Amino acid sequence: MIWYEKFYNYITYLFYILFFIGFFQLSKYAPEYLDELVIIIKTFICIFLLYHFNPYSKKKFTDFDKRIVFDSALYLLFSSLFVEFYLIFKKRLDKMKNKLIRV
Repeated sequence: MIWYEKFYNYITYLFYILFFIGFFQLSKYAPEYLDELVIIIKTFICIFLLYHFNPYSKKKFTDFDKRIVFDSALYLLFSSLFVEFYLIFKKRLDKMKNKLIRV
């Protein structure tokens, strides 16, 4: 395994752990940093994909490349879909709580 493949594996696991902690609020600071974490991870994915799959490279598509694309798409789906639904649900829940408190 090449060094950047190991690095990619470690970074991927780290991002999934941080995302899990932030999304499920396992830390008291997690909700505050969830949006920032998602932006940082999406930026990292974009930079990595731009660098690794630039059109000026004559590199062949390997199994590792397939894994990178799949993991990136999976993470972007999770972060976009689940976080947005969670934030919408949380806002509506807060509005309902405020209405119940006022009544």
